[in-house]
Order: sequence, then structure tokens, then C-alpha cells
Amino acid sequence: MSAFAKALDRSGLGESSRGADTRATGRYDATLFAATATLLALGTLFVFSSTVRTGINPAYDYDAFHFLRHHVAHIGAGMLAFWVMLKIPTRFWARLWPWLLPLSILLLFMVFFVGDAKHGARRWFRLFGLTLQPSEFVKVGFALYLAGYLAKRRTLVNDILLGIVPLTFMFILVAGLLVLQPDVGSVVLLGILVVSLLVAGGTRVSFLGLVLAVMVLGFVVVVIFDPEKLSRLVGWLLPDETRMGEGFHIYNSQIVIGTGGLFGDGLGRGMQHVLGYLPEAETDFLYAVASEELGFIGASCIVILYGVIALRGFALTRLCRNDFTRFLAFALTLLLTLPALVHMMVGLGIIPTKGLVLPFMSHGGSALMAAMATLGLLQRLHLEATARFDEGAD
Repeated sequence: MSAFAKALDRSGLGESSRGADTRATGRYDATLFAATATLLALGTLFVFSSTVRTGINPAYDYDAFHFLRHHVAHIGAGMLAFWVMLKIPTRFWARLWPWLLPLSILLLFMVFFVGDAKHGARRWFRLFGLTLQPSEFVKVGFALYLAGYLAKRRTLVNDILLGIVPLTFMFILVAGLLVLQPDVGSVVLLGILVVSLLVAGGTRVSFLGLVLAVMVLGFVVVVIFDPEKLSRLVGWLLPDETRMGEGFHIYNSQIVIGTGGLFGDGLGRGMQHVLGYLPEAETDFLYAVASEELGFIGASCIVILYGVIALRGFALTRLCRNDFTRFLAFALTLLLTLPALVHMMVGLGIIPTKGLVLPFMSHGGSALMAAMATLGLLQRLHLEATARFDEGAD
């Protein structure tokens, strides 16, 4: 074993560093590939269907292929991100994870000084003609940080002062910066991620209750002091009464989903979203578009595809050879499936609007690139977990 590998073992990040050897000759997860490729293909169809308005409503006078070209370009950039993450051995992240949180905080701070404002929010950077949303990449960095933190401090997950309080403080710091943008959807996702990983790490229920209490208190404070968030809550509770105001999105999303029936109107034939009754159809409400055009059966197939991603990701945790990669596989799987679950629940009116896109499907460059990067890292973990190594190599 190399000196580097021995140092990694001594770092406490798991039982062995052999699972992160760059000479891994394992196999990729073909089922995971197939599920994500299908979602990418379907997403491209629905992004085009939800944005090609020219000729149907003359009020829209723009290039009908504008969003489609951008979406395909984002897929190309995402493939590059996937390839880069696939080539980086996980022992690199096992060494780098302590620096990812400060880097994430720096990126979130920079948005307030050099970021672009859009729709009343300041969440984006403009770089080389591209608009990037750092919070999407911060989610991946925070997942890596959580995996390293819990693997390093596995024995402290039941120590409230040395284990739980520092982690809660770090979450509050990141969450506070996201709320100021504002990006409450990302805060909700990261909160669920923290709680899920603490459960996986075996923390006490009483400590978990403390973390949940802090998160709920923070949510209540945001709702009370932010009129927009309060209006979203009212629109969710009273969609019929507020359908021309706060409940406009949820009310029309339910109408669009309901018109799809069992078999749908057919690809490209949905009319409700095309006529403008569903704003942000290509991003925050793409599942409603899919439900209208594919119906209940087609929409259920999309749910099954995300279920496949969840099953393959959680199965990978049993193959991983150390705590760091096990926690990381678990966290990355949640990053790919939790936004999909929240997105669908919002479209169905089960929860208030959160502004989370459908991974691999919705239009949005940063989110798509981050999802592809997450997939690349998951495939790297699978490659190393299924590899055979030379026991005598140093």
C-alpha cells in the first residue's frame, strides 16, 4: 500500500483506502445509465413542447428553438462535467472535503457582490456568456462535506457538543446565505439531506429532534418575515380562492395534470401549458407538462425511472468499502431523487411551491450540469466499489 493510501487510512475516513484506488478496473452501473439517459431524452422533448409557442399563440414572437438549443448545449456541458467527475478518484475528495464548505460559503457570498439579479432574486453569475447558479454546485459540495464530516466523526454523531452542534451551525450558515438570495428550495433540500445523513449515521432520536426543531423554527421565521413566502403558503392552502393570485401556479398545475387523464394528449399536443396557463412550465412545473402529454401512465413511468435511480444508488452503499464512500453514495442519491420528489409534490399541490427543477429533465443549465456531475461521481463510486485490485501493489 502506498504512503498516500496509508495516510488516508489514518485519517479515519473508513476501513480501507483501497476502494479509492485510481487503478480500479470495475464496471459501470448500466441500469443507472439507462434510467438517466431516458430522463434526458424525455426532458428534451418536454422542454421543447413547453417552449415552442410560435404559431399557436401569435402573442409570443421569438425563436421557437431558442430554449431547445440552450437545453441541448447544457446537456453537452453536463456531459463534460460528468466525464470530469468520472475521472477523479474518490480519494481526492476524501482529502479535499474540509475545504468544500468554505469554498461553498465564498461562492454564496460572491453572488451578492458580482451576481446577476433576476425575478427579484440574486442567485446567478454571468461567466463567458453563460449564466451559472452557484447554489446548484454548492449542493454537491455540501454533500461531499457531509460525507467527510460524518465519516471522520462517526463516533461523535451522538455527541451533541462536538458532533451535532458544529454540523447544525454549518448548515445554518449556508442556509442563511441561501435564504438571502432567496433560494428556500435549496435550503429545504439541504435540510432533508442533513437529517437523512444523521439518521444513516445512527444519531440519537433526541438529537435529531433538536436539529429538526432548529430547522422548523428557521422556516417559521422566514415565512413570518418574508411576505412572498407567506403568500406561497396561503396560495397552497387556498388554491381555488387565490387562483388569480398567490395560488395561480398550483391551481393551474393541477388543472394541467388533470387534463392528461389516463393516457395523455400525446407528445407535443398538450394545450394548457402552451397557451400560457402554466408559467415556468419548462423548469418548475415540467412534471405537469409530462402528465398532460403522457397521462397518468406516462407520468408514473417517470416516477419509476427516478425510483430506479434511488434503488441503484442505495444499493451502491452496500458495495462501498469505507464510510466516506458509503455516506457519499447515499447523499448523492438523495441529491438526484429528493428534488424530483419535491418537484412532483409541488405540481400535484401536495406541498407549497419550492422552485426545484426536475433533475435531468427541466430546462436550466446549472441544475442540469450539477445533476450530470453528481451522476459522474456516482458512477465513479460504482466503478471503484466493483473493482479488483492488485493486493501486492504498493
